[in-house]
Amino acid sequence: MIAIKALKQFKYWDIVLTVVGVFIFYQLLGVVLGTSHPVDVVVSNSMLPNMKPGDLIVCMKGKPKINEVVIYSGIRKYPIIHRVIGINDSYCRGANPWKIKIENETCYTIKGDNNKIRDPPVTEGQIICVVKAKIPYLGYPRYLIFKVFGI
Repeated sequence: MIAIKALKQFKYWDIVLTVVGVFIFYQLLGVVLGTSHPVDVVVSNSMLPNMKPGDLIVCMKGKPKINEVVIYSGIRKYPIIHRVIGINDSYCRGANPWKIKIENETCYTIKGDNNKIRDPPVTEGQIICVVKAKIPYLGYPRYLIFKVFGI
């Protein structure tokens, strides 16, 4: 009885329910779009001028085509958002500065729009999702958290 009375007097139920609701919505969106990253935020200048830091992106599981933007897992601790500029090309087959040679699966040559050099070759298994929409500035709060706290 005391526990129920204490729960009724808790003043922050609206905050708790909002956080739980957003978490559930994000998880359901991930299931519907087939990816662990259905919504993400651009946090660097590598995709300028097409995508700016703070832009919210929505993506879906799929097989990318040339000129599509993807999110992939690379050597960094966080996912990378860059554009596919080649598929199974000579760069993927070993003509790259890293001497990485991918032959037994689909390989993607990827580069940030604002970068001078291409990323190391990316395998199909590293592709998390293909970007389907961009909403300017909506992800800015998340971008600020990344810049201030590094998370």
